[in-house]
Amino acid sequence: VPTRGALALLVLGILTSGLAIYQWMELLTLRAGGSTSCGISEQVNCETVWNSDFASAVHDTLGIPIAGLGLVWGLAAVGLSALYLAWAKAKRSVRPATNGLRLLAAAGIVSVVVFAGVSAQVGVVCPTCLGTYALVIAFAGVAWKGLPGPLVPQAGEWGDALKWTVGISAVAFVAMQMPGRATPHAQKAGAFLPGATAPAKITYGDEVEPPPVTPPTLEAYLASLPQEQKQYLSNALAQYRAATPEPALYPARRIYGPVDAPVKVVEWTDSKCPHCKSLVEELAAIKRGSPEGRLSVEARHFPLDGACNPAIPRRGPDAPSVRCEAAKAMVCLEDAQDFWKLRNRLFASQAFLSTDKVMEIATSGSVARPQLEACMSSPQTLGKLRQDVEYAMKFNIQGTPLVLLNGRQVPPSAPLIYSLVLANGDPNHAAFVVLPPARAPVGGGGHEGHAHP
Repeated sequence: VPTRGALALLVLGILTSGLAIYQWMELLTLRAGGSTSCGISEQVNCETVWNSDFASAVHDTLGIPIAGLGLVWGLAAVGLSALYLAWAKAKRSVRPATNGLRLLAAAGIVSVVVFAGVSAQVGVVCPTCLGTYALVIAFAGVAWKGLPGPLVPQAGEWGDALKWTVGISAVAFVAMQMPGRATPHAQKAGAFLPGATAPAKITYGDEVEPPPVTPPTLEAYLASLPQEQKQYLSNALAQYRAATPEPALYPARRIYGPVDAPVKVVEWTDSKCPHCKSLVEELAAIKRGSPEGRLSVEARHFPLDGACNPAIPRRGPDAPSVRCEAAKAMVCLEDAQDFWKLRNRLFASQAFLSTDKVMEIATSGSVARPQLEACMSSPQTLGKLRQDVEYAMKFNIQGTPLVLLNGRQVPPSAPLIYSLVLANGDPNHAAFVVLPPARAPVGGGGHEGHAHP
């Protein structure tokens, strides 16, 4: 029995598995606020694909990200190739393994077509995905041309072929469930709003802002939440009630909404932190779905880079960095009439943000580039940034985003903020009686973690 083809398939399976592991590690880096090697530009960017609605749906439905599916396929390829080689050495029939490898190759080709179509629909090229496509296509070529026997299972062969193929794939799939469920999901802005009023998709690249939505009653909003979110909201409300409001360390520089709003949010963000992006998008959705005058938002900055943040260890020379340049640009735009729109655009472009992109976005509005550059290089701007850092350190910030709600440190939870807006700032509103008893300590729900430096 020839074994050269099976050896080639074994190597290709190992390479595919290794690439899938690398993609999964890059996804974890992205979810933790780091930069990936494949986030090259706006058009060549795997991060955009990984944050797409399709990728989120796969992760939500199957419990593992698309990279996990690639690893399942690679491990199945390794298992079936090894089985072929073992049976060939023992002089047993290799037909079940041969058929399984060809069925796996066919499934791989179908996946390539689907995932390539998704990338095309999103409008970007995913470099690491192209590597996977090439390996799968090569695998299919070898499986169909380099193995002996008929190309399709013959009568009586389907049972053994499916038994081994599905069995090995199922074992690999089950093994991926624990790391898959531990991998943070892409956040969906506006998902916390009732389905009847929330826009299907929130974008900020357009000149025209999405229209406001009709606020629900607090009772209707609470009834729309899933049980897990109700439990988290109950926990967060208990934490809010128990906390003591702290006076502001520095006066506000830019506020959305009235200064006497019953719900006052102060938030610290980092431009490359995915949870910060989610918070910014969620606050934008809350603004559109809130009764007038009930919410104010104060934006502050905590860039996770030691080049401009003394609370973060320095990791290299003080060259211009995305995080520092974005924070300084936002400080300099605080007096601009289009500050909030430009800030939303900055976070919407997070997947392909660079120092050039920061300047492109920041100067796309009412402030000219020479004026912005002069401000960004001024000591006053760095002083304001240091104020934000000192203010955040008062609350022993462990990562971003940091959120204060009426002077109390709370989890970065959109349902908590929105429910208090609908309650006109009253944490003891009668409608909250439908929530389950609070559990301590507070955890889970909302954001799955903080993005640490």
